[in-house]
Formats: sequence, C-alpha cells, structure tokens
Amino acid sequence: MIDIPSLIVLCDAVLTSGNKAIEAYRKKKYSDAEKELLIAAASKGTFLFISLDQGTWIRAGDQNFPATEAVDPALTAAYIEAFEHLCERGYIKHDSGMLFKLTAAGFKEARRLAHL
Repeated sequence: MIDIPSLIVLCDAVLTSGNKAIEAYRKKKYSDAEKELLIAAASKGTFLFISLDQGTWIRAGDQNFPATEAVDPALTAAYIEAFEHLCERGYIKHDSGMLFKLTAAGFKEARRLAHL
C-alpha cells in the first residue's frame, strides 16, 4: 500500500524549499516512467492513487500506471518512484485526499514533452 501522507509531505517540502533545490533536480534526465506520467497528465494535470486488493495504480489523466491488466509489483514500484521524482522536481502538488495535480511548471514541462 502506498504511503500517501509521506508523498504529501515530500511534494509540499520541495515546493517550500526554494528554487535552488528544485532547479538542481530539474537538470537530471527523466526516466521513461517519469516521461510517461508527465505526458499522460499533460491535458488534465491530475494524478490519483488507486489501491485495491489487486494492487496499487497511479491514474495520470485517463491512463493507469502500470496498466491494470499488468499488475507487477516491480512496475508499480517504478511508477511510484517516478512520481516521487516528479514531486522532487516541483512538478506535482497535493490537492486533496489521494488526488495530486501538476504545478504550473509541471504543466509547462508535461505539455512540452507531449508536444501540446
């Protein structure tokens, strides 16, 4: 099960830590999973965590990561780690409950990657 309170703290801490920390992290290359999450969220800007008996997913926009028919704990871990990295870049903020949203900088980068 995903630790939502820890993700909330991470996203909030990065956004309040100042631009130097965020800018340094943004210079790092994206993982494939980070790109996939950003591109999927480019139009709506939403991320929702879904936890069921079958596993945990991140819904970015209208897509599930990993795909619901391929629940593999290793893939789930990779997407959760990618989500954490996007928080560390200052691209995601907590909205309410299990809902997170792209920041203005997150939208800009997501739309750049998605060619929107």
